[in-house]
Amino acid sequence: MYFGNRELRCLENKPFMPSKSTLQQLPKQVLLIMASIFLVFQSFGLLSGVDYYTDIGFWAAILLAWVINMFVTGIFAFAGFALPTHRLLPTRYYQVANPDQLKWFYQVFGVERFRKLLLVTLWRNKAQQQRYFNGRPDGLKHLEEQSQKAEFGHLLPFLILTVVSIYIIFFVQPVLGVLCLGINLMGNFYPVLLQRHHRMRLQRIAAIRTRARA
Repeated sequence: MYFGNRELRCLENKPFMPSKSTLQQLPKQVLLIMASIFLVFQSFGLLSGVDYYTDIGFWAAILLAWVINMFVTGIFAFAGFALPTHRLLPTRYYQVANPDQLKWFYQVFGVERFRKLLLVTLWRNKAQQQRYFNGRPDGLKHLEEQSQKAEFGHLLPFLILTVVSIYIIFFVQPVLGVLCLGINLMGNFYPVLLQRHHRMRLQRIAAIRTRARA
């Protein structure tokens, strides 16, 4: 579209007005960011005192391992809901370069069973599923972006919690460390593999559609 000098001057002098939807989302974003910051401090306080749990009992260890995982994962989950944090990683990271290797991991770790478990528990609500993907070709781009957000929200917690778990295993309390690592694998590693598998299929669909248009 062409703009003349008068139109350009009007645009320059016109103050920026955020859209109504942006203003409506702002309080929610602020709360999510505050929740993320709160969990940063809570996680730091919890992990800085982890050396004192050498004599923790089994059931208390399960509870503590779960809390550690929820706190650290929540930092990135809340931040990802509020901001496009997935863009911190380059686009090429989200491209699946070795589909055969990914399919091998997917099968060996039984990620398909994990996916089915999610569909009958946390993701059983059809309306919730449609917010992720509407089932139509025009929703594929949205699905890809949501997949990237989900993976980023689990990737960094997985790396952090793996390091924390290894430290706890060798220097604090082996049972607590193993429990923390196990919850981390189920809560973060499996979702990362699942999201990469989703995008592998999306890449295949995109390639087919590109060939069809050629």
